[in-house]
Amino acid sequence: MAEFSTSIQFLSDRVDAANSLMNDIKREFSEIKKENEQLQMSNKLMSRELVELKDRVRNLEQYSRRNNVEISGIPATPNEDVNKIIQDVGTAIGMEVQKEDITAAHRIPIYKKERIPSVVVQFRERSLRDTWISKFRETKTLNVYQVNKHFPQNQIVCVNEHLSPDNKLFLATLKKKCRELTYAFVWCREGKFFIRKSEGGKVQRVNSFHEIENLK
Repeated sequence: MAEFSTSIQFLSDRVDAANSLMNDIKREFSEIKKENEQLQMSNKLMSRELVELKDRVRNLEQYSRRNNVEISGIPATPNEDVNKIIQDVGTAIGMEVQKEDITAAHRIPIYKKERIPSVVVQFRERSLRDTWISKFRETKTLNVYQVNKHFPQNQIVCVNEHLSPDNKLFLATLKKKCRELTYAFVWCREGKFFIRKSEGGKVQRVNSFHEIENLK
């Protein structure tokens, strides 16, 4: 009986030790779980702040281009005069170009040889940029032959806002998403992006990549 009692006490001590260990494990697990939840919340907050920061930078980059237009579709030629190209495009859309109206003009460097590098024009005033875009839209269709008789007739010229690289990616991503969701209209104005499901439908502004992902 004495040996049996000793064995029982030994087992009881072991059970107590096991229970104590289990309680310690539960407590540590609870602390780790709580810490993990806090880290997840902090990570979500940081991710959201990073996205917001990227959006702010994207908007600032676009703002720096507020006086610019991008002319695409004009073939590049050796020893070309970019200012002459701008004058020819202006004539084609009914805009007289004064030398003092232009702050800077150049071709955009490209990384794909098959693409024609666009011409970027920075105007002295934003109102000039807006008038150029408005005049281009009034022409409906503009081809390079109308700009210069030495160019072919089957190539379209476009005059648009000069979007930053991030905003070009944003617009491409938005268009892809809207094609999947059968949205009829996607457009950009003043560096802001809009969509509409159908003719006469409600216009919706899209501000971030997060909003693109959540479109329905």
